[in-house]
Amino acid sequence: MVTGFEPHIKLPAGRPQPRKLLDIAQTFDVSGDNPKRWLAGVRWPQLVCGSLTATSVVPCSDGDQSATLVEQCVEWGSQLPFRLSDGVKASTLDFTLDELAEMSRELYDRAVSASFAAELISGIGSGGSSLSSEATAPDGAAFGSAATPIWNALAILEEEIADRLHGDVGYIHLPPGLLAQAVSTYGLMLVDGHWETPAGNVVISDAGYVSPVEPDGEAGSDPAEDWVYASGPIFYQRTDGELVGSGSETVNFADGHNRIDQFINGHGILVFDPCPVTAVLVSYSQVG
Repeated sequence: MVTGFEPHIKLPAGRPQPRKLLDIAQTFDVSGDNPKRWLAGVRWPQLVCGSLTATSVVPCSDGDQSATLVEQCVEWGSQLPFRLSDGVKASTLDFTLDELAEMSRELYDRAVSASFAAELISGIGSGGSSLSSEATAPDGAAFGSAATPIWNALAILEEEIADRLHGDVGYIHLPPGLLAQAVSTYGLMLVDGHWETPAGNVVISDAGYVSPVEPDGEAGSDPAEDWVYASGPIFYQRTDGELVGSGSETVNFADGHNRIDQFINGHGILVFDPCPVTAVLVSYSQVG
C-alpha cells in the first residue's frame, strides 16, 4: 500500500461542443471613441416586417405610387446588458492564487455561450427583450395547441420565417435533445460549420437551450415536450471575464480553514428584432 502525500494534478479542460450560439451569432459594431458604451444599453431602428406591393401595369401611364409606405417612425428597439458571475472557493493547500485565477477563467469561457443562450430565451438577467417575451404564434400552430413532432414544427417555423423575413435567413434555436431527430427526420445539413435546414435557415443547438421557458402567457412544456423558438439574426457583445479583487485576495478564516474565495464577472448584451420571433411547442414523439 502506497502512503504519503498525494501529488496535485490538474485535468485538462474538456472539448467544448461545436456550433454553439456564440459560434454563430454575430457581434454588432462598437467602433467609436468608447467601445464599451453598450454597457449602458443600446437602441436601434427595428426591422419592419412587410412585403412589396404588387399592382397591375397600365400601358403608357405614369408610375403608380400606390405602394403601402413602410412606417420607419416606429418606436426604436432597446436592450439592456446583463452581468455574468461565477465563483470558486478552495483551500490554500490545494491551489495557489494563480491556479485559482486560471480555473475561474476556464470556467467562465467554457460556460459563456450557454449562459448567453439561456439569457436569450428567458431575459432574466437583463430584464429586457427575450425570445420568450417577444414570440408570437405562427400561422400553422396557434399557442395552446397540442405539441407537434419536430419535423412538422420545423416545417411550420420555416414557413413563418419565409413569411416574416421574405427570403432572409432566420435562426432556429433547438434544444440539444431534438437535434438528432431534426437531422434524421427533417434533413438538417452541416454547411460551413453550422447546421442548416433545407430552406437555408440556420439551426443552433446550445446547452443553454435545455428546458427553454415558454412564451409569455403560455403554459409550460410537459415532460417529453419543449418549446422551439425561431428568430431573425442575433447580435451580441461581451466582455472577457474579469477577476474581482485580482491581486488583493485575502484568505477567509471564518470557518476555521485556509480558504480562498475567487470571483469572476463579465458583461454581455443580446440584440435582435422582435418582429420575426415565433415559437412552436414540440413533442419528442415522432408520431404526428
